[in-house]
Amino acid sequence: MSLRFKYFIISFSLLKGFLSFSQEKYTDYSEPEVDSINSFFYREDQVYLGLSFVALVSDQDAFDTRGLSSHFQFGVIRDFPIIPSGQLALGVGLGMGFERYNTNLNRTEDFNKKGIYSLVNDTNVSPLFFSIQSLELPISLRWRTSTPSNYAFWRIYGGISFQWNYRLIANQDNFSLVVDDELNNFGATTHLSFGYNTWNFYIAYRISPFFNINSLSSQTLSIELTPIKVGLIFYLL
Repeated sequence: MSLRFKYFIISFSLLKGFLSFSQEKYTDYSEPEVDSINSFFYREDQVYLGLSFVALVSDQDAFDTRGLSSHFQFGVIRDFPIIPSGQLALGVGLGMGFERYNTNLNRTEDFNKKGIYSLVNDTNVSPLFFSIQSLELPISLRWRTSTPSNYAFWRIYGGISFQWNYRLIANQDNFSLVVDDELNNFGATTHLSFGYNTWNFYIAYRISPFFNINSLSSQTLSIELTPIKVGLIFYLL
């Protein structure tokens, strides 16, 4: 069994345990208990599912994306009401993310086997794309117009999501290479979602560096990528 597969099993087990924890009887939104209604400190524990397109912004004018980049995410959120009405809360989640970034980068190596990244404008050269799998910890401040008996409501959620990138792959010309040392294994992204009922718009902006410059060759291009994600996220009770 590969180390990457073990990481996936561990991540999935943690996610499953968190989901079980969020399904305690007194947190069941669809059938709130009398005590929960009287106290108004009801919870909005949720399963979320999201799909976004990704715009890659770079400090290099010659950088270009080859095709669409995308991000898929799913997980659960544990709700912690802050005020008695329950309409303002803190949400702490646990989920998984899958990203694909298409670029016009080319990767070679120096004599020390360190990565050298450069820009290629020749369309005959196969594009390099990154495949990233992450364990995500989203933390958000949650405002909504819900009540213990209202199942459809307006919401605005905003916060930060921390990622452990446990699988980092660069692909080019049907060749895949693990680049754990060249990309940052840990990241942080600010996010905002807003909408009504199940359907919500989702915007996210990565605030941590993409490349691990210290692990790249001194000959590599000084480049930074900033993914901006725009899409939909669905909250299921």
